[in-house]
Amino acid sequence: MAPPRHVLIARTDHLGDMLLTLPAVQALKGAFPECRVTVLASAANAEAARHHPDVDAVVIDPLEAKGSRLRGVRGLVRQVRGLGCDAAVVVHPTPRLALALWLARVPIRVGTAYRAYSPLFNRRVHQHRRRPPWKHEAAYNLDLLHPLGVRAADIAPVTWRVDAEESAAVDRLLDSVGLSRADIVAIHPGNAGSALNWPPAQYADLGRRLVADHRRVVITGSDGERRLTAGVAAAVGAGAIDLGGKLTLPQLAALFARCTLYIGSATGPTHLAAAVGVPVVALYSPLRSSAPVRWRPLGQRVRVLQPAVDLVCPKCTGARCAYYHCMERHLSVDAVERAARELIGVGALH
Repeated sequence: MAPPRHVLIARTDHLGDMLLTLPAVQALKGAFPECRVTVLASAANAEAARHHPDVDAVVIDPLEAKGSRLRGVRGLVRQVRGLGCDAAVVVHPTPRLALALWLARVPIRVGTAYRAYSPLFNRRVHQHRRRPPWKHEAAYNLDLLHPLGVRAADIAPVTWRVDAEESAAVDRLLDSVGLSRADIVAIHPGNAGSALNWPPAQYADLGRRLVADHRRVVITGSDGERRLTAGVAAAVGAGAIDLGGKLTLPQLAALFARCTLYIGSATGPTHLAAAVGVPVVALYSPLRSSAPVRWRPLGQRVRVLQPAVDLVCPKCTGARCAYYHCMERHLSVDAVERAARELIGVGALH
């Protein structure tokens, strides 16, 4: 098989998912340095691809999402056909993406087997991501490169290239709030709701301990999380700065790169923090959908904590569960504090 000249990597869901796809891009470039790599992204995750040094181009599909069905497929066909790719790898498959690649006549179309629309792929990889034995999402993504002749032995670290302009914007913001020389810890108390989270009161308790240890705390979140970030910052009190909704995603990455520690749950910004190299304490629930074996952040200085329960739950059963409110009652502030202390190499925070 001749080396591919231009490969399209399609991943059109969320930020964390894209970040765990990018090691496959690095493996592809390592095998075929002259190959052009274009990423088909969603509006939510495109910046991750744009900030990776091995991505040559990014195109956005504004419609691809859960429930999009076949809407806009003709426009997507024209978009893909115009790229002139000789191979496409669909990392997160949907019927719409599979059909668009088939109609666009991309010569090599890689996707998973076992789906009703899998015959639209002419290179099928046999993997069940929802059945044991599980492995990391990035490893599953690497396996999708096998039909192209790429077999990576190891998962490369996730890379996010912070631009100088974004760093300068964050420096100006930190200077404006008196944090230009501070030892900063980022707390990200929100998530998109796909996983159980630690309660805001416990994030605030940890924040107060960090402030008592002469650190400054920034509370980060999206524009839609401003009420949450404001509430946590107010509960922490003096020494905490609410940055909810005040940063673009690239600026958020630049901020995390400036921090000495990050604390957050199973959400995209946690993967982002790991990608820029900050020590990360990641708080994961017992839900199978966010199991660390598959979804832990990729990084050298990452600690994943879960509630001290003996369950891996297919779904949350609420009050019927013996460990109801598991994140609140079975993942203590003391445990998170210990992990934070170990990562940054200091004594007790309070």
